[in-house]
Amino acid sequence: MNIMHFIRQLSQQCLEWLRVQIETHHGRIVLLGLVIGLLYFPLWIHDLVIRSISGSTGLVLISCAALMGLIPLWQKRQELKQLVASEEDRIIGHLIILGSVVMFPFFRVDMWAQALIWLFIMGGITLSTWGTTFFVKYPLTTLLIPMTVYTRPGIIAQGTWRFLMPENFLENIMAAASTQVLQWIGQPAIAQGRFITMPTGGAVEVAWRCNGFNMAVAMAVTGLLLGIFFKRTRLQIARLILVGAAVGLVFNVPRIMLMALAHAYWGEWWFDFWHGSWGAQIFVGVLFTVYYYTAMAMVDRQKRSLKKV
Repeated sequence: MNIMHFIRQLSQQCLEWLRVQIETHHGRIVLLGLVIGLLYFPLWIHDLVIRSISGSTGLVLISCAALMGLIPLWQKRQELKQLVASEEDRIIGHLIILGSVVMFPFFRVDMWAQALIWLFIMGGITLSTWGTTFFVKYPLTTLLIPMTVYTRPGIIAQGTWRFLMPENFLENIMAAASTQVLQWIGQPAIAQGRFITMPTGGAVEVAWRCNGFNMAVAMAVTGLLLGIFFKRTRLQIARLILVGAAVGLVFNVPRIMLMALAHAYWGEWWFDFWHGSWGAQIFVGVLFTVYYYTAMAMVDRQKRSLKKV
């Protein structure tokens, strides 16, 4: 009964909010922008869930970023009500919303473009409702919420890496490192560029999705979120980020080794298992567990050092 009462109360509040928005020029423009958000949401949640099933950490990281960005707004909701956008901010915000709404139908195929348009709409709604003061008073929300609009938050890092680094740079390093460890345990593995050759089972290619970059980015973002959550200093957050990226890369080596061994000795089924969604989820689970305890040890040590000071 309490749940039903809460749902009815929430429905009444939503209807009242809609009624108020419809009555004002600003409210109608905001609602128009939110309609675009509703159109983008099914694609966003579908891609997020599908990628999570395949072993992606996006769902967890984006959920954490959203909660950490929205909770401060909820805690300071009374203060937020006092913010009012200036006339100039409101006009600029409305132009951003309307321009984004007009552009949206032309980018129905590209998800990244829809995400960018939705980000502009959210920025326009924020600017026209609370003004530029919002971005100054709530820097954490301003940082974290944009990370949630796209299901692949590491896409910018990928593009930057590929632009700056030689082709197959990380793939070759991962293949060489995995081959070296395989040789240490007595396996006759040979590295040829990004390929690992096993005399008994042909060659395994270390492709882009297997080079550990995505996991390094995911662990780096995890370090950022943990640092913000525990209110660490910028230097301490940077350390958590660097350690996270390092752990992600190091843990990719045994994964490549396992797939090379599966391909050489255990058959196609085992290779597909470790290369597929189940194998990815197992590695992600182990990786997150190891990094969590590593990060907690770092945080505890930082707290103890602060107490001594």
